[in-house]
Amino acid sequence: MTRASLALWLPFAAMAQLQKLVPPPPAPAALPTGHGVIEGTVVDAATHDPLRKCKVTLGGSRQTEPTVVTDASGRFLFRELPAGTYWLNGAKSGYNQAQSSLSADPNVQITLGTDETKKGVEVALVPGGSISGRILNEDGVAVRNCSVTAVQPGYEQGNRTLVIKAGGMGTSDKGEYRISDLPPGRYYLFARCGGELPAPHPLLPRGDPRTPHEGYAPQFYGGGLDPSTATKLAVGAGANLEGIDFEVRRTHAFTLRGTVAGTDPEGPSDAMVMLQPANPLMRNLMQLPSSIDPRSRAFQIHGVMPGPYRLIALSGGGGAHEAYAQRTIEIGAAPPEPVDLVLSTGVELKGSVQFDTDEHPSPQNAQIFLMPVRPDHFQPQPHAEVNKDGTFTLTGAMPGHWRLTLNTSGYVKSLSLGGQQVSPYDFQIAAGATGPLQVTVGGKTADISIAVTGLSAGGQASVLVFPEDLDRLGSGLERMGIGGSQVGVAGLPPGRYRVLATDAPNPWILQQRPDLLKALERSTQPLDVPEGGRVSVTVELVSREELLRLLADEEL
Repeated sequence: MTRASLALWLPFAAMAQLQKLVPPPPAPAALPTGHGVIEGTVVDAATHDPLRKCKVTLGGSRQTEPTVVTDASGRFLFRELPAGTYWLNGAKSGYNQAQSSLSADPNVQITLGTDETKKGVEVALVPGGSISGRILNEDGVAVRNCSVTAVQPGYEQGNRTLVIKAGGMGTSDKGEYRISDLPPGRYYLFARCGGELPAPHPLLPRGDPRTPHEGYAPQFYGGGLDPSTATKLAVGAGANLEGIDFEVRRTHAFTLRGTVAGTDPEGPSDAMVMLQPANPLMRNLMQLPSSIDPRSRAFQIHGVMPGPYRLIALSGGGGAHEAYAQRTIEIGAAPPEPVDLVLSTGVELKGSVQFDTDEHPSPQNAQIFLMPVRPDHFQPQPHAEVNKDGTFTLTGAMPGHWRLTLNTSGYVKSLSLGGQQVSPYDFQIAAGATGPLQVTVGGKTADISIAVTGLSAGGQASVLVFPEDLDRLGSGLERMGIGGSQVGVAGLPPGRYRVLATDAPNPWILQQRPDLLKALERSTQPLDVPEGGRVSVTVELVSREELLRLLADEEL
């Protein structure tokens, strides 16, 4: 054997010996098998006609989720299934799974016994609706590259907003738009046309920043930027609403210029600027971003139309040294003056965590969080890890109203800032605040026994316990329980609450809807929870139909 061939052979020999020494990996666990069968049909929920070439996925008790395709008569079949609980999900282009925001799940649920056969299972898919029309200007001329979106009222962290459901594609050269595959419901339409248009002006050099421009004012269908006066369109299953036309009008469009300065002498190299409407409802619909020139630290935002706005600057990329600035501005009929923003890294707050009992878990590795009372996607949200001795340091706390939470067993019993008692659910941090933050964690929580009346025999109730002060929703005081006529809820901090029971299988949405909880106040039961112990309460069931009626009556 030559030296060259020996050099090639030795690594392979060594690898072979190593493979003998290393035990093979364990064989994967065998999947449970059985002789159960689920057989059914996918149908159009509006016409009840069978749907061919639909994908049907089976999820649940198996590690894998097999998928089949329906035949010409809409039939599907799953074989050799072990006993367990399964979910069927159908999918076909142009259709949506039938569901409700108060349903347990959009899928069809099936409980299969040992070697059981379930036939006649029906999966209903709702045909999507559509809205179409044109966008014309005041002269009747088609406007292209306009975005039209279908939006609905919604809630984010307990605060009302508008949520984009579909749309967003630009209008054609004929000004035409079409929004397809809309689930049944009521929608607002919002049109927004980009770009700048030349405006009449005296002779100016090319590129002169004083050159005026115009743009098409964004609007809801029905006119204006006020959603409360806009027209709501009802879209049924498979319905096609045509001729929903907009007439857009020209208005002033300015370029907002300014600079961003920060604590770094070389400037905020990674900063960004965002212009949002002052109205929180509109912030998902209208956002104008801009980058910052790293040399001049300048920014410019084009196509800004008259109205009140919130200007934000942010840098740091979500790290420990985020910097932030914001200010409100009003754009009028004249070009705006340049705006200067100064980034701030906020204040540093040192503090400590103590417990009100001798028997408590170690605070080490617990996390302290500050969350703005009014949610803000761009504002840094400070958090810190608690040390073994209970101390912590929060950096980057901006002036404003905050809520403090702690991810450890127990609850925040009391909080003081700078020696003054404050509410952990809403306290103000002023510019230049130095702390300290003193957190006392209470360990004595109560268990609640809830008797539900009005429940049908064998029925299941979902119970929601929430703070009577609805401003505290989202602070970790909510509890949910599921059961029959008796439902238990554990670990509730002391305070005043209300209790709601319903046969809707998944009422989690109500935790985000203080307006609905307020409307349901007469159907809930007040509850005073002491520190520790056990409390009993009786509450009348609120039907799912009543909750759906309240949701359907929702108006801005």
